[in-house]
Amino acid sequence: MATPEGSLSKDDDESNVDTAISSNQGSGAAASQNQPDISTNTSTLAKDDDILQDTLADHTAVEDNSKAEKPVLYSTENFKIRIGNIHPRSAHSQIKQKLTSLKLKPKKIKKMDKCDWAFATFCCEEDRQNAMKVLEGLQWRGKTLYVKKAEAATDPLLNRKRRADESDDAGVAKQQKVKLTADEYREKLLSKTCPLWNMSYDDQLKHKEDKIKNILSSLKQEMMKAYKDSKLPKSEYPNTDYKDLLLPIKPSPQTDGYRNKCEFTVGRHPISDEVTVGYRLGEYREGTVAVLEPTHSPNTSQAMKDVASSFQDFVRQSAYAPFDPVSQQGHWVWLLVRETTLGGLMVMPTFVGEGLSQEELEGVKSNILKYYTEGDGKSFSVTSLYISISPRQKKSETETAPPVHLYGDETIEEQLLGLKFQISPSAFFQVNKEGAEVLYSAISEFAGLTDDSSTVLDVCCGTGTIGMLLASHAKKVVGIELVPQAVSDAEKNAKLNGVENISFKCGRAESVLPELMNSMRSEEPVAIVDPPRAGLNREVLSSLRKSPSLTKLVYVSCEPRSALKNFVELMRPPSKRWRGDPFKLVKLLPVDMFPFSQQCELVLLFEREPPTSQDSG
Repeated sequence: MATPEGSLSKDDDESNVDTAISSNQGSGAAASQNQPDISTNTSTLAKDDDILQDTLADHTAVEDNSKAEKPVLYSTENFKIRIGNIHPRSAHSQIKQKLTSLKLKPKKIKKMDKCDWAFATFCCEEDRQNAMKVLEGLQWRGKTLYVKKAEAATDPLLNRKRRADESDDAGVAKQQKVKLTADEYREKLLSKTCPLWNMSYDDQLKHKEDKIKNILSSLKQEMMKAYKDSKLPKSEYPNTDYKDLLLPIKPSPQTDGYRNKCEFTVGRHPISDEVTVGYRLGEYREGTVAVLEPTHSPNTSQAMKDVASSFQDFVRQSAYAPFDPVSQQGHWVWLLVRETTLGGLMVMPTFVGEGLSQEELEGVKSNILKYYTEGDGKSFSVTSLYISISPRQKKSETETAPPVHLYGDETIEEQLLGLKFQISPSAFFQVNKEGAEVLYSAISEFAGLTDDSSTVLDVCCGTGTIGMLLASHAKKVVGIELVPQAVSDAEKNAKLNGVENISFKCGRAESVLPELMNSMRSEEPVAIVDPPRAGLNREVLSSLRKSPSLTKLVYVSCEPRSALKNFVELMRPPSKRWRGDPFKLVKLLPVDMFPFSQQCELVLLFEREPPTSQDSG
């Protein structure tokens, strides 16, 4: 889902920036719960749970003034290598897993599909040199790897400024420097954060249904190709009229102000240059770092807007400036706000503490606490107050600064279909609570658990919401999740709700599944998979498909176009690569979780006949 439970998050997006390493790659597991790396990732909206976000690249800019024609570089790209002669079928997740197993510390990995090379970037020259030494000549998957240094990508913001300055010198009109009007900026922001803002809701739903139908047309073409490649006679081709299986889209019960979590950027207004707390106008690679207030954003509640506006007043009176992604100077970065229908309100600003003494940092914490307990912020009745003290740049992917609890409860509580959930600052919870209830009800219906004798396998379970909601209709539920914090949250929520027939296994799904499925040979489990946007990797799909006892699978996709390959892999004819009988698509249901966005959840039910013997896998 849009940020699938347990996502990049996540997992996430229409952005084409290099894929950052996160825990949701590989097993289709949850989005990383780590604190954000200020140098590499800033969102116009909450980063880990919603397709509306733009995943941005806020990299340190380093400019060499000795040569005017030399391009400006991203600092996170400065320590970059190209790994050659990789097996073309090696997935991003496999490369990440291999590098991690070699105790290397890549910050980002980029691998194009079917290419025999990949890029990896590191935090420092020492890490890059170590990686080159380890990987050069390494035998992996029948290939001998070679490595060389790679050039850093140019910095888009400073290059844009340089081109504009050069245009001045040449006497060329500077269209790039023309200031927009306030209304034009407002429309630009809405187009970025809420691209369907100017459509009626009925038209939005039709637009999303049409997109799903186009995806199903592509699925038909891919399935026809798969069967032609198999050399099977046409009489054995399946019915590929998938549009006939599509159920009417389920609308969101709430359209305006539905978000219960927002992460506002602290920056500067594009016209006044005043400190502003709101949403980013665009992406760094487009040369945009300006921020506009969320006043007109239809997906943001008035309560959220008021909290952002109040914090804006606080920062303007603060002795510390907003963090500047270009110069890497300043301190205030983000403001996380979460609210629940039960009255919980969580506030957590992110602050760069580098360059300040411990005494000064304690002063920052004290000022935040006083503002929300004695000052103008007291009127919001914040029930949970945190601050995150973050470095400008993480030294490693695993480095994270835990949030500092300042006041109130450590969590806020929400209720979903009769169950209660404790939400911490980093915990995943669907941003559209009412829409989530529609989605989870559909998943339950598709699972078709009619008695308490069934076993549910919840793959990419995140904080366990889906499994807990199905537990009352099952004999037992087993959840698989990569992120330890998500598993810890799931176990706490299960205990809170008295759900005793659910257990969780922490690890990569491709590692956990084979043994788990083997232990279920005498059962007929129902699998629920809720992966990140890119879908499940091949190892996970292969384990599920070649498990003969698995005859029903409910797939929840937050990005059906990206997951199209998964659908084909489940249904294509058997081969050496894809063992086990193919599944058949039975029905599909679109659920609109994110009004005003382009995205739509899609729930798919796959089934297959039980095997006549146990040797079909």
